[in-house]
Amino acid sequence: MEEDGRARKRRRASSDPSCTSRLQPHHPTQPAPPVQPALPPIQFFTRDKEFWFEDGSIILIAFTIGFKVYRRLLMEHSPFFRDLFRIPQPPTMQQIDGCPFVRLTDRPEQVRHLLRVLFPTNGNLVFGKSHASVSMDAVAATVRLAHKYQMDQLLAQGLSILMEYYTDDFDAWIKSNRQVPMTATDLDAISAINIAHLTKTPSILPLAFLYASRAGSAVLRGCLRDNVLAERLTIEDTMRVLDGRIAYMEENSRALARIMSPQTSMSCTEGRRCLRFLAAKACELDEALQMTYASRKVLRWADEYAQTGSLSEARLCDKCREMVAEREMDELRELWDDLPKFFGLQVAEWGAEDPA
Repeated sequence: MEEDGRARKRRRASSDPSCTSRLQPHHPTQPAPPVQPALPPIQFFTRDKEFWFEDGSIILIAFTIGFKVYRRLLMEHSPFFRDLFRIPQPPTMQQIDGCPFVRLTDRPEQVRHLLRVLFPTNGNLVFGKSHASVSMDAVAATVRLAHKYQMDQLLAQGLSILMEYYTDDFDAWIKSNRQVPMTATDLDAISAINIAHLTKTPSILPLAFLYASRAGSAVLRGCLRDNVLAERLTIEDTMRVLDGRIAYMEENSRALARIMSPQTSMSCTEGRRCLRFLAAKACELDEALQMTYASRKVLRWADEYAQTGSLSEARLCDKCREMVAEREMDELRELWDDLPKFFGLQVAEWGAEDPA
């Protein structure tokens, strides 16, 4: 039973154009188109060591790797496969190991990630709540194939991981010890951006662009998924990343200067002592800026003002400490609200506070 384009409804099986088998020149306004090697003859494939169930009822062949799994579970999860398997087949249809087969154009590495979620082995529930952080390779492959094969429940689960990592929640963003369900590098945000476009999930974009911008010029080279698939951004998104980094860091620098401004509270109770402390901290602005530029997290400075400064007798009064904390929170909130603007994005309801 070969995949032949005859599925009768809701077919969504076009490949994600942002992934290629190798870095290739591409149209400047579009993600790199897929460059697929020629499919090998059916008889030349290797049984996958992880997903070859002896009692399986369907064989999926991805390039040179065969996966023998259960047709019923694929049909339960995917309208695409359900429609495909319902197409009548001639009795002379070729079979392998007593099973019908389907040729897939997806890379075997991606198919394996998907099957680990559909047919968890060794107790490894990849998207389960009890599981430790999953990799971007696993999430990106699963989301793309779930979207392609109309596995809506699985798609929602994968997107929820991306939406938690690339959050649109201000309080989560500024939390210093935030727990995240996925491990990812700055360049992995390239995949998040492309997936957000593919699945129309714009809430992922602002933080994904911010994280990608931390990679600097390396974003031009793109990233590798499973050390096989090269993925890059469109020219427009690449420009947004690079230009947005400048805009974000310029405003972040101004915000930090305002936070560290040597001005006391209108209700200050210690006058000159607080002013000396604030002035000493303001002299550390250059160091604070360097730390901000190098950090992968949101740095919080208000706690620095609750401690004894470089002058042993210097310490802020309660009113001035409260003032600095309020300054910082106001500046961070403004940075957050303007984040889409820095990267030339429009995200509906971004920055809107959740009702209590």
